[in-house]
Amino acid sequence: MQLLHIAGLLVILNLGLSYAFLEPTLTVCKRKDPNIDKCITDIVERIRPNIASGSYGSANEHPKLEPVVIEKINIERGPSFSANFSNLVIKGASDFVIKKLKASVDKQNINVSVIIPSLDVVGKYALNMNILLLRISGQGDIKVVLNDTKAILKLDFYSENVGGKQLARFRPIDLRLKFDKANFYLANLFNGDPMLEKVGNDAINENPMVLLDEVKPSFEENLSLKFTELANSLVKDAELSEIFPE
Repeated sequence: MQLLHIAGLLVILNLGLSYAFLEPTLTVCKRKDPNIDKCITDIVERIRPNIASGSYGSANEHPKLEPVVIEKINIERGPSFSANFSNLVIKGASDFVIKKLKASVDKQNINVSVIIPSLDVVGKYALNMNILLLRISGQGDIKVVLNDTKAILKLDFYSENVGGKQLARFRPIDLRLKFDKANFYLANLFNGDPMLEKVGNDAINENPMVLLDEVKPSFEENLSLKFTELANSLVKDAELSEIFPE
C-alpha cells in the first residue's frame, strides 16, 4: 500500500513538472488537432482580462498590453506640414476581437486578423499644416478616438536551444493597421480662438487620414513591440513540444 502511495505521488509530481511552465490560466493545443485554430482562439479569448492586466494567476510578472505609450513622433514634410506628438497614451488594444486566425505548427506561424472596437489616444501635439485652403496651427492637448481599427498580425515562432531545451520564441511580430473611423480634438488651435478651433478640428475630422497616415508607422511599431514582448514572456520557459504536444 505504501508503494502505491509513493507511485501515485510520483505520477502527480511528474504531471505537475510536465506543465510547470504554464500559468494557471493557460492550456495547450495538440499539434494534430484538426480544430487547432479554434483551440488557440479560445485560449486567447479566455485570457483577454489577463492580457490587459499582466497577471495570469501566479507570482510571475508579465508585461501589460495596456496602455501603449509612444514618447515622440516627429513628422517634417517641408514648410507646408510639420506635426510633433509626445507622451501619447493609447488604451483599448486589449479589447480586440478575433475575426480570423490560421495556425500552422509545421510552418511555425500564426496569422491573425482582428478588429479593435475603440482606441483612445491622449497626449500633446504641435501642428502646422495645410488642409485644402486652410492653414492649421497650434499646440496643446490632443484626444483621438479610433473606431473599428483593423489589425493584421503575422506571428512566426521558432525553437532556441537553451540548456539542452528547445524553448519557444517569437520573432518580431509583423503588425499592420487599417484605420476606419476617427475623431480628433486638438485643444488650443489658433491660440484657442473658439470659432477657429472648431473650424480647424472640423477640417481635420473631415480629412483624418492626413494625420493618420503619418502616425500609422509609429503606432504599428509600438503595438508590434508590445505584442511581441507579451508573447515571448508567456512562452519563455516552454518548449515547443510542450506548447503543441502530440
